Parts: sequence; structure tokens; C-alpha cells
Amino acid sequence: MSIRWDAVIEPADPSSGAEAHLRLRRAIVRLELPPSAPVSEASLAERFGLSRAAVRAALARLRAEGLVLAEPRRGHVIAPLTLRDVREVYDLRLLVEPAGAAAATGVLDPATLDALADRVRALVDPPLEELLTVNRDVHVTIAEAAGNGRLRALVERLLDESERAIAVALRAGVPGGGPRVRDEHLNVLAAMRTGDPHSAERAMATAIGTFRDDLMRILTATEQVLDAALR
Repeated sequence: MSIRWDAVIEPADPSSGAEAHLRLRRAIVRLELPPSAPVSEASLAERFGLSRAAVRAALARLRAEGLVLAEPRRGHVIAPLTLRDVREVYDLRLLVEPAGAAAATGVLDPATLDALADRVRALVDPPLEELLTVNRDVHVTIAEAAGNGRLRALVERLLDESERAIAVALRAGVPGGGPRVRDEHLNVLAAMRTGDPHSAERAMATAIGTFRDDLMRILTATEQVLDAALR
């Protein structure tokens, strides 16, 4: 399985803040708008064929997600991607998601687990957005089943912050690439299917931990980190 970066993108409604948010978020995750790049309402409206009002609304949502930063007298800047950011996000995921998988085991019914596994298996030569969507749905569904609304909200926020790093890793050639991502998801779902919470916890910890370690090596080796203070 390879990852396609050239997926067809439907034209956005230039007056819709929701459509503008989706288009700009996609551009940030796909690194079309790279970390630390300065942006403005006017430049984004012109580049993506959107209205200024739609861009303004989209930037507000992106600021809340931590993907865009507002800077006095400079407008906006795409949030930098730093080693510290990646390490903290994945360390926090390791603290909460394995325990969430254990708590969700026995709660998620076999039909739901099988449906998620079918979606994962269908990821053959997917566009990046589809892979990230399925990845998000698997992790959020598990977090929600754990029965803690704050856990779901936290996992969603951590996924917002980690998706650019996932894109960097896949583009740079993380060992195993797309098939590895698919297999790790299937391992987690299979462990939950057994009904053993300890197996589910270990599978989730292994999936997140090994990806984090490889990602940190890639970011260091390819100098994708743009925070000069950490170089």
C-alpha cells in the first residue's frame, strides 16, 4: 500500500467558513502550507479562491485547534512543528490511549470492531486524507467507548496536533509505510476483539510507541523541525 498525495479536491464554496476550514486544514496537514509560514486573510483568500470572511472564520477554528498562531502586527503563522511538540503529543497519547483501549474492550461490540477493521483493510493506495480519516475514526471511536467524554476530546485534540507529523513521516518514508500503519490498526482491533483489556492496552501502546520512536528519528535526520531553538 502506498500513500497518494494527489487526491482530487472538490472546489470549496468561497463563502463558506466550514469549507474554508476543511480546505485550509487539508493544506496544512499536507504541508502545502508549511510549518512557520506566515499567512494572511488576503493571501489565503486569493490562493484558495475563498472569501475574506470565510478565511477569517476558518482561521479562528484553526487557531483553536493549534494549527495556526496569531502574532501581533504579523497576522497569522502556521504553527511550527518541533521535536518537543511531537514528543509531548505522542508521550501524552501513550499515557491515555492504551488505558482507553483497555477500558473500551468489551464495550465496543464485535460488529463495530469488524466494521472498523473492514475500513482499515480497504486502505489500498489511499489518498492521505482517507488514511488520516480512518486513523482518526479508529482512535476516536475507541476513546469514546471508554466512557469518558474528556478522553475523547483530548484524543481528538492530540490527533489534530499529530496529523502533520504523520504526513511528514509517510512522506519521508517511515519504515513499513502505509502497510505498517494498516497492520498496527488491525492488531489493535484484533486485540480488542478477543475481549482481553491487557492485550488491547499492549497493542495500542506498541502501535503509538513504535511510531513515535521512528517519527522522532525521521524528524531529526531529515531536519523537518523548524524551531531553531531546538536545533
